[in-house]
Amino acid sequence: MDARSSTERKAVDSKASSTVPSQIQDSNGPLTQVEKKWLKDNYGGEFHFLRGQGLSIYKEEDREEGRIIVRAMMQEDDDDEDDDDDGGSFERELEQDPTSHLADYHFSAKELEWIKKNYEHSGNFLLSYGLKPFDDEDCLEGKSIVQSLMEDE
Repeated sequence: MDARSSTERKAVDSKASSTVPSQIQDSNGPLTQVEKKWLKDNYGGEFHFLRGQGLSIYKEEDREEGRIIVRAMMQEDDDDEDDDDDGGSFERELEQDPTSHLADYHFSAKELEWIKKNYEHSGNFLLSYGLKPFDDEDCLEGKSIVQSLMEDE
C-alpha cells in the first residue's frame, strides 16, 4: 500500500507540475546577467545579499528564496522608476540642473509637452539652440522655434 500511495503521489505531482505555467516554473532559474549586475551594484554580489537576508549561499533552498526576493526587489525598482517619470522627474531635473525649468512659464502646456518628449526639459531645449533659459529675449526666440518645429510635425 505504501508503494501504491507513493506512485499515486508521483502521478499527482507530475499532473500538478504540468498544469503550472512554464513562466512560474522557470521563475526560479539561475540568476541572469542583469540580476547578477544588480546584486553586484546594490549588495556587492549574491553572497552578501543572501547573508544580509539571513540565507546561506551553500543551501540551494536559500538561494532559490534569494532569487525570488531579488526578482521582487528588481520589479519594485522598475515600478518606482515608472512612478518617477510621472511626478518625481521635475524635482530630479531641478536637482541635476537648476536652470532646467527656469523658462517653463514662457511656453504653453502643449509646447512644454512637446519639449519634454524631444528635449526632456525647456533648459535643454534652449541650450541646444544656443539660447539662455534666464534671458527673456532668448526664451521668446525659443518659443517661436518650438512653434515652428511643432508645425512641421
